[in-house]
Amino acid sequence: MRLKHPTALAVIAFAASLTACSGATPATTVTATSGPTPTVTPVVTPVVTPVVTPPSHFYTLDETWSLSPQSQAQGSGCAPGAGTLPDGIWFGQVTSWSSTEIAFDMECWWTGTGADAQAAAHGDEVNNDYYITNDATTVRLVSLDPAAFGLKADVLNLSNTASWVMYTPAQVIADPGGTMPVANPPIVWLAVNGGVITSFAVQYVP
Repeated sequence: MRLKHPTALAVIAFAASLTACSGATPATTVTATSGPTPTVTPVVTPVVTPVVTPPSHFYTLDETWSLSPQSQAQGSGCAPGAGTLPDGIWFGQVTSWSSTEIAFDMECWWTGTGADAQAAAHGDEVNNDYYITNDATTVRLVSLDPAAFGLKADVLNLSNTASWVMYTPAQVIADPGGTMPVANPPIVWLAVNGGVITSFAVQYVP
């Protein structure tokens, strides 16, 4: 039998022999597999709430008789501790004063049952429903606020602001009593705020 296309047959045979001799491994297709999607944890920035400091109490002279009960010294009492005079309403004697500062010897003004108890403790008696004690003689220099005002002794009611006539410190120093007589040295109430005197009043003593 006669073969047709001998050349084609030879090529096929030659290719087959090359494949058998080379031992080549047919190419393999690798299919990538994906794992579970990772969980992303969001970063939460904490909210910082600012600390708001409430404003401190601003002391005024109309609180002179309302800060403490009658069993205690009036104003802010008479135990401020050593050192700088703290904020509050304080009573005492002026040892010297100027338009910028007052040298202050703190005393204690007692009324009612407190006056009775203090007078008895000092072997004394109460007149005109008040009693003054001064068991410590520490003198403190207290600066006057540039905007401070003073009240002369003829302001009879410190709780009635409508009766106030406000003066500069220099005017009060020149005439502390106004129409009323005053002690010598004068005795005063101080309103202290932020470590300085913001207002003061000369106290009339009958």
